[in-house]
Amino acid sequence: MGHNAGFDEFVLVTARAVVAEVAPDEAVVVDVVGQEFLRDPDRLLARDGGRPPLLGSGIGTVVTMVTPVALAVGASVYQHLLDKAGESLAKGTVQLVRKVFRRDQDAAAEVRRVVVDRALELGRSQEEADRIADVVIAELDRDDTA
Repeated sequence: MGHNAGFDEFVLVTARAVVAEVAPDEAVVVDVVGQEFLRDPDRLLARDGGRPPLLGSGIGTVVTMVTPVALAVGASVYQHLLDKAGESLAKGTVQLVRKVFRRDQDAAAEVRRVVVDRALELGRSQEEADRIADVVIAELDRDDTA
């Protein structure tokens, strides 16, 4: 799998939240594509000259999938927050990463930048990159105890 169980869980939870909001039709493939991403993210993202995999959506209509972008964004955010919190979090959990996010007043703006930059880099529109960032920030801010 990925770096560790905390990384894998964070990436999948974040991707599920983004896909549910931005591309609900892809919800059925998040876990399958997620497992492929966790095994080899570069291979999944390198398809079609760096563009995410395509999803047929009807006769003559093909769209790029949001799922690989959501997974890559989750991985980038996890790495960003991990770098910020230091290596002591390397074996941390999703709850611990969220706690670090909530304690840092600048975290939302920094995470938004990381998400938008990564989504744009992966060929998404500015509007979709902003929507993905909104979902990621809401997911990080979610209270697991509720």
